[in-house]
Amino acid sequence: MSEAPEPKKFGRTARQPAASGLDLSEVRPTPAPRPSSAPMELPDEYQSAPTARRRRVRETKSKSVTMRITPTTYTRFNDYCDREQLSYPDALDRLLALAGSAKE
Repeated sequence: MSEAPEPKKFGRTARQPAASGLDLSEVRPTPAPRPSSAPMELPDEYQSAPTARRRRVRETKSKSVTMRITPTTYTRFNDYCDREQLSYPDALDRLLALAGSAKE
């Protein structure tokens, strides 16, 4: 049973190293220094990343909503959510409830 030839890679022949007058046979790799085991010192004014919003399991099914809004509208909505400590869906529910009661 004969072996099949290896497939060509993108129709190119195998590349050969460029001919050079450099003799690199004496070059040896230098190992990288080992990192210290001590924890990294952080400056006093270091600010940690803001905490991620909590996700909670909703009892009802939900749909995804994507909107293209201006940056100022997004900033206002985000500030509202942070100030009221609401998730985006809860904030939207509250705003829609307020809009519905204003119509009546």
